[in-house]
Amino acid sequence: MSSKGQITIPKHVRAALGIEPGDALEFEVRGNEFVGRKKPQADSGIDWDGVYGVVDFGGRSTDEIMQELRPVRAWDDQ
Repeated sequence: MSSKGQITIPKHVRAALGIEPGDALEFEVRGNEFVGRKKPQADSGIDWDGVYGVVDFGGRSTDEIMQELRPVRAWDDQ
């Protein structure tokens, strides 16, 4: 470990885990062990942090938008 707290992951470990520059990693402490792994990517593949605040919903509330998106069911009108 370097004086800045940085570690080097050996090439064979990076290759076995498919780790490439820019990949996110997560770490866990198990007793006296330090476990690191490649962080799984979100299923959607969408970077929501980059999208936040970009879409204009015309001042409609979340409930109004959800009502537009949901299908109308026969028992909803009863």
